Amino acid sequence: MKSILDETIEISSDLISINSVNPTFGGIGEKEKSIYIKNKLEEYNKNYSIKNCEIIEYNTVDSEGIERPNIVSKYDFGKNNTLTIISHMDIVPEGDLGLWNSDPFKAEIKDGIIYGRGSEDNHKGIVSSFLLLKMIFEEKIDPKYNLNLIFVADEEDGSKYGLSYLVNNFEDELFSSEDLIIVPDFGMPKGEFIEIAEKNILWLKFKITGKQCHGSVPENGINADLIAFSFGKGLYDKLYGKYNGINPIFNPPFSTFEPTILKNNIENINTIPGYVELNFDCRIIPKYDPKEVLSDIENYIEVFKNEIEKHILHFDISEKENISINYEILKLEKAEETKNDSEVVKKLGSAIKNVLNKEPVLCGMGGGTVAAFLREKGYNTAVWGIGDETAHQPNEHIKIENLIKMAEVYLDILK
Repeated sequence: MKSILDETIEISSDLISINSVNPTFGGIGEKEKSIYIKNKLEEYNKNYSIKNCEIIEYNTVDSEGIERPNIVSKYDFGKNNTLTIISHMDIVPEGDLGLWNSDPFKAEIKDGIIYGRGSEDNHKGIVSSFLLLKMIFEEKIDPKYNLNLIFVADEEDGSKYGLSYLVNNFEDELFSSEDLIIVPDFGMPKGEFIEIAEKNILWLKFKITGKQCHGSVPENGINADLIAFSFGKGLYDKLYGKYNGINPIFNPPFSTFEPTILKNNIENINTIPGYVELNFDCRIIPKYDPKEVLSDIENYIEVFKNEIEKHILHFDISEKENISINYEILKLEKAEETKNDSEVVKKLGSAIKNVLNKEPVLCGMGGGTVAAFLREKGYNTAVWGIGDETAHQPNEHIKIENLIKMAEVYLDILK
């Protein structure tokens, strides 16, 4: 059998070489990576003579006709409850290649660190899951829990074809309220932080319609850019002003309401645009209901339209009634918190102490993980890992020793 170090490097390198960029971002999806994972699981079954394993595929097809795979590998050790570890197979694009020091899809190892797209997000979950299997069967331990390893699609774009699909269609087959569920899609360098809460996520696209005209005669049109600028800043001030509560478990400890994408429908400098799209990314601490935020947004739209003269000096006033500001909800995820004293938090915290010699720290975060879908259904879920916070960045990387430590923490829970 390979050493734990060689196994870690081999699996990590293999995964990095498989491009599984989410199709929403122009990628080909997770199919090839899922084949590798399934083959590796079957290889482990053969090498370790594992008889109590069932590998199940829960594949679906997205709106573009692309197959989106989900794999569940169940290990029945004859116990009443189950440790479930959920990793995702899709990755984000590499971005500007000029910012990388190496090929994003060819693993580079330097000073005990492995570089490549997906190495941290979320190969650390996949690799540490395989290392856990290696440790269980080479050490011949009798685990306290059954084990489910779940590898899902589509995490980077909302999980419609990934965990959300599994929860909505196969919940009773895959999850129990007594399970210990860990999502290794978060991590700080020393591994002491356990994420038990996420902010509500509200992504909005505002569709703003004015009237297109020549840039030299603004009085003949209605400048949709100006509407977007003024509306965006006014909404920004209103939401930050009202929803200003603090929850110290999060970093940052407040709700955020940030305009992001802004685009119009013209390409030449001497045309005033008549249509603009403005996106907002809102991360709202759990004490606030996103429905209340939406209600305030709707009220602000009406106030803004009625006071349009405050925001535009020159426009075709006869077209004032045709100004429209509508919105589309791109994502709405309502957050629930995992209980501080839940079994998964206690067992994971104990393992962190035993393996890493660190005192566990409970925290929340603004980014979303697949834990949100499980928490919404009432499952206590811990998000945990070890990493240098390089997800989505150029030169994404992870320390090889931390992949092994993650598996050792899982193993401590099972012992």
